[in-house]
Amino acid sequence: MSGGRRVERQPRRRSGAAADAGRRRPRTGGRRSGLLALLPAVAALLVLLAALVGTSDDPGAAPRVVPVQETRYACAGGPGLVTGQVEAGRSASARLSPGGDEVADVVDPARWVRSDLARALGRGDRSLLVTQRGEGSGGVGFVTGVLGAARGAGLVVGRCPGVVDDAWYAGLGSAQRRLGLLVLTNLSQTPAVLDVTLWSPEGSVDAVGGEGLVVEAGSTRTVRLSDLAAGEDVLGVHVARRRGAVAVAALDTSTGSAQGSELVSPMASPSRRVVLAGLVGRGTRTLSVLNPGETTARARVEVLGPDGTFAPEGLDEVRVRPGSVTRVSLPASVGDGPAALRVVSDVPVVASATAASDGDLSVLEDVGDWTGGALVPVGGAVGEPDLLLTAPGDAGRTVVVEGRGPDLARRDRAEVSVPAGSTVRVDLGRVLDLDDVSSVLVRSDGGVVGTAHYTVGGRQASLALQAAPVDVLTPRVRPAP
Repeated sequence: MSGGRRVERQPRRRSGAAADAGRRRPRTGGRRSGLLALLPAVAALLVLLAALVGTSDDPGAAPRVVPVQETRYACAGGPGLVTGQVEAGRSASARLSPGGDEVADVVDPARWVRSDLARALGRGDRSLLVTQRGEGSGGVGFVTGVLGAARGAGLVVGRCPGVVDDAWYAGLGSAQRRLGLLVLTNLSQTPAVLDVTLWSPEGSVDAVGGEGLVVEAGSTRTVRLSDLAAGEDVLGVHVARRRGAVAVAALDTSTGSAQGSELVSPMASPSRRVVLAGLVGRGTRTLSVLNPGETTARARVEVLGPDGTFAPEGLDEVRVRPGSVTRVSLPASVGDGPAALRVVSDVPVVASATAASDGDLSVLEDVGDWTGGALVPVGGAVGEPDLLLTAPGDAGRTVVVEGRGPDLARRDRAEVSVPAGSTVRVDLGRVLDLDDVSSVLVRSDGGVVGTAHYTVGGRQASLALQAAPVDVLTPRVRPAP
């Protein structure tokens, strides 16, 4: 683990199952009368705050949609970089972390740009901090390319992350030939503090130095999971932000008999229903399930394939002991795909699936469905991906795919139907004319999960589809009188 310092642990907010497990009963006794005496003062304070902040125009009114004015994210973990947006913005800039030096020719507010990220970063623990400004422009960045042999020699295509509060992972490792890395980038000018919690198949792991990790202002820190707890083939990981503005990127690497690399997207919180989109092909396929709670998780696995939903043999009940992670092999009855896995559990869990073929691996994550437009890089070193789209609900869905040129102009358009409870594979080269296309915008009204599956020279990568940051929901308030 390079650089940085530690601070003593402070009380922090828990989320998901960890919060459910950690709640205590309220205290009773001699202090009650004192608290009751304070109630009039508390009530007066609440009235004053309500007057200052304002109240809703309509208590039943839905939150309003506000255009995003600025997006900031950190890019690291691969040799190449692609930046762009849904619509042209006002300005864009990039600088190194640490150091703050400006980097030219890696981002443009009105175009898609491909650049050499490895050259821009140089040596050491560094990230590229990108800022894109413009009302509803939806700026995004992607790390791309083939990594070196020391990091699995695999193809990676991953979205550059912004600030997160919680990042959950299931299936990373800390063994000699299966190693996970966390790249932590402070996007602000004040120190950031976070905690890293680990679980193994045997239970909670004492992560040496995992509490109170400090990332100094404007700097980047790379944490090898083996530095926190060595020798674990499979781990559950929770990164929780205490204070500051931190971006978290996770890299999963394998240098054993099954080589490969993948940039992994996190789950925001444990859930009782997890949908992992993008399963395709055979090879060695496994499912990892983390149960951070205090009761045994009993989960069943369903497959949402091209012909509908079915229950594969051998996965009708997966048990995960409290505070542990387990990994199970996916049987041949799952099929060749395209498909998604749905994990239904009686308690909140975190799950991911890994598909390892000759020379590379891909990881399936649950990032939820999206509403709006999800951007997918096309061309250059990553080639033309297939889209694997799943409608896990009771109703079929329709998505619109648009091929866009480097100037953000639409070149072609097509509609794709996704039947309820099933998965479709979309060959973008068949439904769109990809000549002079740098990105594909996938528009959805919700109810669809999906991935872009890349294959280049026998290597593979999976990119979870997420909406570009065009707008955000905010509560409706009116000024105080």
